[in-house]
Amino acid sequence: MTNDCPRCEAALTTLTLAGAEAVACDACGYVGVEADHSGEPRVAESWADAIRRFQEG
Repeated sequence: MTNDCPRCEAALTTLTLAGAEAVACDACGYVGVEADHSGEPRVAESWADAIRRFQEG
């Protein structure tokens, strides 16, 4: 991994514990885990709807 944050290009901090390394960015909070948040939000089923569906099935 490079020494620059892939999000904001600030310098990354390397953290080491018990031989394992991780990187983090103090500027934007990046922690080395890429995630895609571009998906469409879904409506969650309410408890009332779930119970009704269970009772009807």
